[in-house]
Amino acid sequence: MIDFKKVGIKIAKYRKNNNLTQDDLAEKLFVTRQLVSKWENGVGIPSIDVLLELSKLFNVTFEDILCLNDEKTINKDDIFNGRNRMFVIQSIIKKELIVDLPNIFYQLSPVERMIILKEIKTGELSCNLEELFPKLTPGEQIYLRKDK
Repeated sequence: MIDFKKVGIKIAKYRKNNNLTQDDLAEKLFVTRQLVSKWENGVGIPSIDVLLELSKLFNVTFEDILCLNDEKTINKDDIFNGRNRMFVIQSIIKKELIVDLPNIFYQLSPVERMIILKEIKTGELSCNLEELFPKLTPGEQIYLRKDK
């Protein structure tokens, strides 16, 4: 899974390192400045054709632009810092990102909490339930107690 936010940060960094404005980059790529802005804000990522042009322009691999080889590290005090929220949740579920669920659970939105709880309930994700249970709302506790 690609973290759009990290990709956007990387594109902005390379653009600035090359002394280009968003308008300059847009012109070189035959796209709009608004599209460049969307990439840099993590709203989307460039198409494959544009990624190849960016690679040539910045003299880097497209894997580098897409952050495919970047190490997945997180700040335990803010697991979403600089990252797309759904990317983090999916990475936890896929076990690509190992976190101490009971200690970061408070950082999750109600929807994210339910996504994680569903994975715990189905056995796809494991954690120390004795530590997690007191941190759950009464409704979440009931959800986990119900038969599968």
